[in-house]
Amino acid sequence: MRPDWKQIVPALLLGCLLGLWTGAFLGHRRHLPPSPDKMLSRFSKELRLEAGQREALRAVMESYRGRFDSLHAEAEARLSELRQAMNGEIAKQLDAGQQKKFQEMQARWETRHKTPKDHK
Repeated sequence: MRPDWKQIVPALLLGCLLGLWTGAFLGHRRHLPPSPDKMLSRFSKELRLEAGQREALRAVMESYRGRFDSLHAEAEARLSELRQAMNGEIAKQLDAGQQKKFQEMQARWETRHKTPKDHK
């Protein structure tokens, strides 16, 4: 019995793409900056900040927070568009049954990987 490479190659490609997609997502989530309170606590401990310095650093971090949040939201939106485009291309390579299972896989993935703010 010979392997059917017409089925094996697309399945292998799909597995690789999903692995890259998942790895990119997990890597992205791992590198989110700590909260300002955690940063301030660490700075206070390691730099031995005085009360006035802590408040000054808090003000600096808060002044940048909106810009970080905006950039993060923009990046998330662009990544979402890219994932949707990739998923569309993947779906084109699948038959009807595979497409249905792929959609189910995507739904499970989305459910598992919602960020806390998505639950609001």
